[in-house]
Order: sequence, then C-alpha cells, then structure tokens
Amino acid sequence: MVTSSQINQTLENIYISPLESCNLNCSLCYTRKTRNILGNKQILDFVDRYQKQVNLKSVLFCGGEVFGKRNFHQLINELTRMKIFITIITNGTIDQLKEINDPRNCQLLVSLDGPKEIHDANRGKGNFQKSISFIKKALSLGFPTEIMFLVTPASYLYKDSFSDYLCSCLFPSKPSNPPNFNYITVKTSFFNPKLNFPGLAPDQILDIKKNYSSIPDKNFGCFQLSLQSDGQIYGCCESSIPIAKITDPIDKILENFKKSLTPCQKCGECGGCCQPEFLCGYIKELGVKNCQEVVKLINKVKSQSSKVKTKS
Repeated sequence: MVTSSQINQTLENIYISPLESCNLNCSLCYTRKTRNILGNKQILDFVDRYQKQVNLKSVLFCGGEVFGKRNFHQLINELTRMKIFITIITNGTIDQLKEINDPRNCQLLVSLDGPKEIHDANRGKGNFQKSISFIKKALSLGFPTEIMFLVTPASYLYKDSFSDYLCSCLFPSKPSNPPNFNYITVKTSFFNPKLNFPGLAPDQILDIKKNYSSIPDKNFGCFQLSLQSDGQIYGCCESSIPIAKITDPIDKILENFKKSLTPCQKCGECGGCCQPEFLCGYIKELGVKNCQEVVKLINKVKSQSSKVKTKS
C-alpha cells in the first residue's frame, strides 16, 4: 500500500527529461524523437520554485541523450552547487566528464545492450568501445557508475555472463569494486507503434523480474514526479497521462501527483504506480488482465537470487 510517508519521500527525488533527441539511432529505441528542449533556465526556475516547498535531494536526468544538450554540464554544476545529487542515464558516447565539477555527486547509469556484437548491431559500429572508454574514464574521475543492461531476445542468452564479459573489457585484472548491474527488459511497440522489434517472451520477462536486480523493482513503487521535454509533468517517467505543467503552482503539482496514486493507496498488492492500468507496459507484455495479475506472476515463486552472477 502506498503511504503518505512513501509519497513524501518520493517527492524529494524527481525525474527530468530535458530533450528526446539523441546522437544515436538505435533500432530498438521507443522514444519519440521530438524537437522539444527544456532550457537550463526553465529547469533551474522550476527547481527553485520546487525547493521552496519540498526538500529536493536528487534529480535523475534522462532523454534522448542528455549529454547532447547544449551546456548540459553547466546545469549539472549549478544543481550540485545547490547540494542536489544528480543521476544521469546515458549511452556513454558523448564525453563531457571533465567539465563536471563535482563527480562524487553525479552518478552515471550507462546503458548497454549486451556484448560488443549485439550492442553495435543495435547502436552502430564502434559504439560499444566508445561506451567502454567512457565508463573507464568515469570511474577514474570518481563518478559513481552503474550499468543498465537492456535485456533483448539476443542478449538474454548472456544474462549470467555479461557482467564478467564487461569487467574483462573494462579492467586488466579482476577489479576489487566493479560497477553494479541493473537489468531492464526491452519494451516493444506499446510505446511506439512504428517500432518493429521483437520483445522478450513472457517467461523470459518473469525470469529477469524474479531472479535479477531489475528496474523497476519486482514490487514496483517506482513512481516519481517527472518533468518532460514538452513542459508537461507526469506521475512517472513512462506515464502517458500528464498531471500538470511546468508553469503550474507547486501546490497544484503536488496535489495532482498524490491524486494519481489514489487507487494504489487502497490496493496494497505492490509498492504502487501512478498509472496502474499501464504498469510499465507489463500488462500487455505478459498478456494478463490487470496490474494485480502482473504482480502475482512476478512474486509467484521465491526469488532465486543466489543464481545471479551480477557484481555488487
């Protein structure tokens, strides 16, 4: 059940997608590449108004590719100066790392699609090595760095071996503190009808959700106030239902966000969702009727996490 305490804690950590454009053209990307861009001043003005009512602790940035945004590093430097912890989801092919003043307070989540051949088949030749070089540099500069492993039908075969494979690419000898891994199951055409890419089979999705450290967590509860590049605010980064605009009073934004969680405050099957009829696309992906059935399927058997070979 979603509690008031959980909601208040969530509001201290927000998500911002300042643009949807990207320097790559991945074959399985479902993001609609609009021309919308939020300027640094728009974001900072919003954060300033938000901070006056909420103890904002962190901002997670994603796109598109956020390092493709002009003067993005200046935005990061200003936010970390304000004592806000930053997390950036990136493809790791645009290097602005030395322009970021406080790497210890800027976490990087680098997305990879599997071993070199699989990754480059999706993202373009040479991009796996670019990301490897980016990760090495990030670690050397002191950025907290994690790997987001996108599990596709091709990379599913490497779910147990990819972490070792990646470490062999990153380090000349066995590392004492390798990057953490999180698994994400590939989305299909639910988000973008034009996307012609095969998804995982239901049993493969359930295997990842039950037995691996994945995003979102198998009990969900991953809702987060999300400012998108069109200036609309949503209840999470993948919701399709706007709840407010960037220019709305913060009181209105907070009230609408809490209202979006009303159904989950009465259910208690999982950690909650701002759009339970969607639930990250898993209702369609698993071919079930509702969010409760998704949660029951994922939690049907005890997690066999002892089988997982991810590093921690």
